[in-house]
Amino acid sequence: MVKFVPDVADKAAMIDGIERLFAPAAEIEGVHAVCVRRACVERENRDDAMIVMTMEEEALPRFDASQIHRVWKRDYARFAADKTIFDCRGEER
Repeated sequence: MVKFVPDVADKAAMIDGIERLFAPAAEIEGVHAVCVRRACVERENRDDAMIVMTMEEEALPRFDASQIHRVWKRDYARFAADKTIFDCRGEER
């Protein structure tokens, strides 16, 4: 999840770019799906976007070493006022 800095005037365009960047991530071995979700309300205490990736645990180092992740850090990190990274296994009951 990411909250953009106030300088991001066009959040929709920013998220469009994130969607394009992450779209090929499912081609990485062990990554099953990628979904970029947009916030449905704009409030000061809400994040702006969420990137959900379904992957095998062993795929995380491959994703971390990928061009996608490098571009994410290089081109988008400066626009994040805050971010949350949450890793979990499949649904547990």
